[in-house]
Amino acid sequence: MSDEHLSLARQESYESKDVSIAATVLKPVYDDKELVRRAQNDDSWAIEQLILRYQKKVYQIAYQMLDGDVQEAQDRTQDAFLKAFRKINQFKGDAAFYTWLYRIVVNTCLDARRRKRRWRDIFFPWRLEKDEKETSGASLEEFPDTSKNTNPLSTVSKRQLDKDVKKAMNNLSERQRSIFQLKIFHEMSIPEIAQMMNLAEGTVKTHLFRATQVVQKNLKAWTNG
Repeated sequence: MSDEHLSLARQESYESKDVSIAATVLKPVYDDKELVRRAQNDDSWAIEQLILRYQKKVYQIAYQMLDGDVQEAQDRTQDAFLKAFRKINQFKGDAAFYTWLYRIVVNTCLDARRRKRRWRDIFFPWRLEKDEKETSGASLEEFPDTSKNTNPLSTVSKRQLDKDVKKAMNNLSERQRSIFQLKIFHEMSIPEIAQMMNLAEGTVKTHLFRATQVVQKNLKAWTNG
């Protein structure tokens, strides 16, 4: 898949709001299998449809896995789609397209996390302890509650809980953390996670169990409250 075709598809997706309703209605709705087949033949419209269909979920996974860093999540979302459509012809249909796509997203985010950690360990080792003490950072929710009736005390408690959850997540291994996030925050099934991470279902269950134990231990003060 050429960058030119992908850029065209992405540009069209951004301009989709300007498309007339009549023209949209005339377009048939295809399932993933047909859209992938068309995308493998450089159909920019099919690529656009796949991006529109999955961009929200892909971004949500990236956002969660990258600790709520909006810019990083946007960049890695773009990277994941680029990787996916550059090698779309390698997709053989053995698994669902979204499972194949999410696997690319997860691996892209894991690579980004390792790279970021490696560079920080080398060049900014003094920042690690400082960052752990900072309270800044996005909430686990994608957007804050802007309701006028929001209780300020509840908001403070929510922020503290988010901070404690993130701290607990940092005590997990990369694999445990990824499995826990996919299962708990994105409600994916064990078989889906196993396919996505190329692991046996039993291995996924073991990592999920251990991760849950660690998180529960770190959040004991909340569960006892």
